[in-house]
Amino acid sequence: MREHRVRDLMHAAGTGEDPVLQLCTMAVDSLFVSGAGLSVSNGPGEHRKVAATDDVSDRIEDLQVLLGQGPCVDAVRSGAPVVVADMDRPDVGERWPIFTPAAVALGVRASFAVPLLVGELRLGALDLYRGSTGGLVDEQVEEAQDYASAAVNVLLEIQAASPAGDEDDVTLGRSGSSVVYQATGMVMVQLDTGAEAAFAALRARAYRDGRPLQEVARDVLERRLRLTAAER
Repeated sequence: MREHRVRDLMHAAGTGEDPVLQLCTMAVDSLFVSGAGLSVSNGPGEHRKVAATDDVSDRIEDLQVLLGQGPCVDAVRSGAPVVVADMDRPDVGERWPIFTPAAVALGVRASFAVPLLVGELRLGALDLYRGSTGGLVDEQVEEAQDYASAAVNVLLEIQAASPAGDEDDVTLGRSGSSVVYQATGMVMVQLDTGAEAAFAALRARAYRDGRPLQEVARDVLERRLRLTAAER
């Protein structure tokens, strides 16, 4: 059921000029938050802003990239959602001593982040903020995860469509585990499937061949290897 919802979200976002920003805007409307932003990670401490729905979200993303702390950073590090219903709580200030007062000064009273996942790989995070206190119920967290999953699929499709070696058009970068992200995007296109199934096929091929996952991914990227439907 959730896979169908992710596909529906992707289809709806695909009607806009910027599907990632469109997904963020849809999340704001659906989850009754004040703004949303999305960033990707190419490794520890390497976060890059992709989209933001408003000036506050834009600043929040920049702050986390600059400071290396905040809900987005923790969501990527842990691979789990981060829900902070009240930014003024003392333990939040202890958790993010520099980010918290800066975010509160921008009018952020509640902050949430869900990781962008492909299997166990952590691609980045979807950030949400609210100008008033209050958390998210479990159903809202699941819905936010659906938006994050849709964003993963969109990002990987964009990546797969980018000309090889075209750094200006590459969303995810080209170092470390980003090779696996990019190869997953190409396999999505080859097998006409979603990110999870494409990643599973890539991992299964690496296991079958007894080779490191990144090595197989690089072969896919450099078009020495093409996966088939039999590996789904």
